[in-house]
Amino acid sequence: MQVGIDIGGSNTRVGVFPSPDASNFSLLAKFPTQQDYEQQLRYISDALQEYAGADIAGIGISLAGRIARDGRSVDVAPNLPGYVGMPFAQDIAGRFGCTVRLAHDTVCGLLAEKQFGSLRLIDRCAYLTVSTGTGAAFQLRKDAASPPLTVSIEIGHQLLDGNSRRCLCGQTGCLETYTGGRQLELRYERPLEQISDEAFWEQFSDKLALGLLNLAMLTRVEAVAVSGAIALNRPTLLEQVQRQINTRIRGATLTLYTAALRENAPLVGAAVLLSVPEETIFH
Repeated sequence: MQVGIDIGGSNTRVGVFPSPDASNFSLLAKFPTQQDYEQQLRYISDALQEYAGADIAGIGISLAGRIARDGRSVDVAPNLPGYVGMPFAQDIAGRFGCTVRLAHDTVCGLLAEKQFGSLRLIDRCAYLTVSTGTGAAFQLRKDAASPPLTVSIEIGHQLLDGNSRRCLCGQTGCLETYTGGRQLELRYERPLEQISDEAFWEQFSDKLALGLLNLAMLTRVEAVAVSGAIALNRPTLLEQVQRQINTRIRGATLTLYTAALRENAPLVGAAVLLSVPEETIFH
């Protein structure tokens, strides 16, 4: 039995994966992500209490934050500052006595979509989450005989020329000041689902398309699986962003897909992470 945990900026989900097919799982618990690190550990322990002493082969954790190079802790997490520098993998391993792997939620989402979803036949691909924050990971593979390399990137914190908005990360000019759910809700003082102004969404899609074009030109990825609450709850957004991309892109192609596993991709990918060689993940 394997356990997958998806710790998002807003909610945490815990799943049990009883078979090698990581797309088959039982959701044990869902609860608001706790800003207090110790309280979050208690919530996770409570969710897995009935499995204490059971044969847990490993726990994979997807987290909305930049992971340290050694894959054992969190380096940067603007939406979860209390987690930064804490020995996350060690603390979970100490509670359950099993292997623990940790990765950015976009890495996990990409692993899931590559194995079970919309990216199965694509060697140069990426995963994008458009939710509380804006994050991405990309995977490159030379050919079928070569191991894939998966890299986590801070796409939401690339700097846009002429952007004077202050980001929650401390920088000025980040893409996420236009596309991050938490920042936009603070700025407009209401949930995004209550914003129907087409000019707002046109600007949103324009900035997101620019970020994805930069990604395509820098990495030569050809397809992106998109998930996250904002993207999934606004069905016309991907079509709008794709139009913006098609108008601007030159000498390359970039196709957007809705993530086949939708909001489950990071959770499924957390379990997939346990079977992926550590040296193929660049945190």
